[in-house]
Amino acid sequence: MIDAADSALPYETVAVSRLANYISRKLVRDPKLRRLGVQGEVSGLSERPGGQLYFDLKDRDALIKCVAWAEAAATFPPLRNGQEVVAVGSVTTFVKRSTYQLDVVFVEDGGVGRLHARYEALKRKLTAEGLFAAQRKRALPRFPFRVALVSSRNANGAGDFLIQAARRAPHVAIDVFETPVQGDAAGAEIVRALERASRAPVDLIVLARGGGSYEDLFVFNDERVVRALARCAHPTVSAIGHEADAPLTDFVADFRAETPSTAAQTILPRRDDLLRELRERTLALDRCAGRSLERAQRDLQRIEVRSPLRAPQRLLHGRRQAVDAAAGDLRRALDAGLRARAARVGVLAARLEKCNPSIALGRRRERFALAAYRLTASANAALDRERRRLAATRERIDPAAVAGVARGRFALELQVAKLEGRDPTRILQRGYAIVTVGGVAVRDASAVEPGSLITAQLARGSLVARVETTSPHGGK
Repeated sequence: MIDAADSALPYETVAVSRLANYISRKLVRDPKLRRLGVQGEVSGLSERPGGQLYFDLKDRDALIKCVAWAEAAATFPPLRNGQEVVAVGSVTTFVKRSTYQLDVVFVEDGGVGRLHARYEALKRKLTAEGLFAAQRKRALPRFPFRVALVSSRNANGAGDFLIQAARRAPHVAIDVFETPVQGDAAGAEIVRALERASRAPVDLIVLARGGGSYEDLFVFNDERVVRALARCAHPTVSAIGHEADAPLTDFVADFRAETPSTAAQTILPRRDDLLRELRERTLALDRCAGRSLERAQRDLQRIEVRSPLRAPQRLLHGRRQAVDAAAGDLRRALDAGLRARAARVGVLAARLEKCNPSIALGRRRERFALAAYRLTASANAALDRERRRLAATRERIDPAAVAGVARGRFALELQVAKLEGRDPTRILQRGYAIVTVGGVAVRDASAVEPGSLITAQLARGSLVARVETTSPHGGK
């Protein structure tokens, strides 16, 4: 070593390449460095198209670059990051960069690497506890609207996830819970971030990081991280980019994605797809509602056809028989009875004319007039036969006839009043309406939801309206 005090001493000046070549020759000539076995853990393994391998060997305190040319690499056992091996070769330099390296000629398996051994032991332990069991997996929500992303904003994986989410589902809110995803302190930070995300009002949690070396990704094999992910209150997704062994978070999560981009493409449905499905379901619902309305209309028409009000004369059959039975009693006072009935019919006709009855009531009045006509004709025929006999007993029968006429008049008035009371069109003429929802009559305002369509049947025509508000008051 020289110091500043030796700066006045003479020295030799050489080019950089000459110095690099001199050092390379020194290393080659050293017998201790010609054939040397170096034990360490494989890291940063990379195979080039020509077949040559580049990797690092490291232990707790140091790291050395290694290169194996295609002829030698073809004889190596399968290598993986984290594997403990003994690499045999010569120490050389890469002159262009003045770096030293181990030129490996063969490799012996030195046993499972330290990290990989920890990985396998923890995996067996958690499997025995049932933490990876399929029965405890939860289904992911089909339509998430808020997602917690546990990652570092500087990580490539987080950026890939956010880009895919913005493209596919801009309607989904992404809450980023910042945490380092590499380094000795990353495990505890990831646990705290997962706990914060578990307390947040989100639909699911995504733990994400892009690819890296086996050592860089080993934090996702940390027992604390794995158990924290298992404790999350929301469905979880493990999206850790990797090439070889899957991290243990992949086994404990409810869903496993190979990369953060794949996670976004899987758990976030496209907004356009959702809108198209919504339109298709809306059309299907409209068609279903249309078919239901058609069935309801057909059922209503069948009910109207079968209703007794469709042919009200059926209601009079029994009463008409009673009238025929009473006709014998009325014959003795036929003249007076006919005049009284004629007067009553005239009064009723005047009332009906003032009230402007509906077509159905007009038909009833015609039937009554026809019945009166037939009764009058029958009575006249009977009167001719009985006139002589009645004339002899008129004075004796008059009191009884008056009483019979009164009873018949009362019975007729009662029947007319009942018929008028059962006529629904008279109620509609007063300004009332029959309100229905889906063909069902509405008797209670609370049975109709705001926004529903109602149909109001009036004396003439009908109205269709939409309910704005309802109130339980306004009637008993």
